[in-house]
Amino acid sequence: MELSLVRGIVPRTVFGLTAIAAIILIIGLALSKSKKRGRLHPLIVSLIAAVLAGAAVSFAGLIGFVGLVVPHLMRFFVGHDNRWVVPASALAGAAFVVGCDLLARVLFAPYELPVGILLAFIGGPFFIYLILKNKGGGLD
Repeated sequence: MELSLVRGIVPRTVFGLTAIAAIILIIGLALSKSKKRGRLHPLIVSLIAAVLAGAAVSFAGLIGFVGLVVPHLMRFFVGHDNRWVVPASALAGAAFVVGCDLLARVLFAPYELPVGILLAFIGGPFFIYLILKNKGGGLD
C-alpha cells in the first residue's frame, strides 16, 4: 500500500469517527436536557444534518453532494413515491453533473473551471435552503 494512500485515508477516517462521536454526544446531551423526553430541539437537528452532510461530502466528494440535493428536487417534481423518485433522481443527478461539467468547460473557455466549484456554487445555496425550510423536522 502506498504511503500517499494512507495519508489520504487516515485523516478522513479520524475526522469521520470524531464527527460521529460528537454527534452522539450532542444527541445525548440534548435528550438529557430536553424538557420533553425523546424530542430534540430543531436547531440541534439542523446542526446534525449539516454535520452529516459535510461528512458525506468530505468523504465522497461532490458526487455525494449531488446525491443529497437531487433527490429532494425530484421529490418536488414527481411526488413522494419512491418508484418514481429513485429513477428520476438517477437521471436528473447524471444530467446535473453533465450540465455542470459542460458549463464549467464553456463559461471560461479556453480555461477549464473545476466542475466541483460549479456544483458547490449551484447546490450549496439549495442545500442551505433545504436545511432552513425543514428546520421543524418534517419531510416535506
